[in-house]
Amino acid sequence: MRKTVLILIILISNLTFSQTEKAELKMKTEFRRLTGNLTDDDGQPFPGQNIMIKGTNIGTQTDLDGNFCLIIPKDKKVFIELPFCFDQIFREIEPTDKTIEMQIGKGKRKTKKAWRNYDKIKAELNSELYKIYNSD
Repeated sequence: MRKTVLILIILISNLTFSQTEKAELKMKTEFRRLTGNLTDDDGQPFPGQNIMIKGTNIGTQTDLDGNFCLIIPKDKKVFIELPFCFDQIFREIEPTDKTIEMQIGKGKRKTKKAWRNYDKIKAELNSELYKIYNSD
């Protein structure tokens, strides 16, 4: 009877250990590292920009040189988003991508709405400042 209980305990512990080992192995292979660099039209680094995985709260921020690193799901396409100038920029990341280069600027954007709004507001403010400066 004692031998049977001992054998049963050994079998159960081995079964539990093998399941835990498989789960740990699966966790290690589900994600990959994506590194990149974010610059403006002139090739200057874009520091402090938020970079998020679309539809999640997973994200990071670029460092002073515009570099970033994200841990993303392996073997899946993901979209990263850049909330920039009151608009969103999306970039599709393929399962094979490990490093990406991104540029933000007037020439790279699909929509220039935010830039037009910025230029319009800037012109309005400049004219108001000119009026204030030249008033008696």
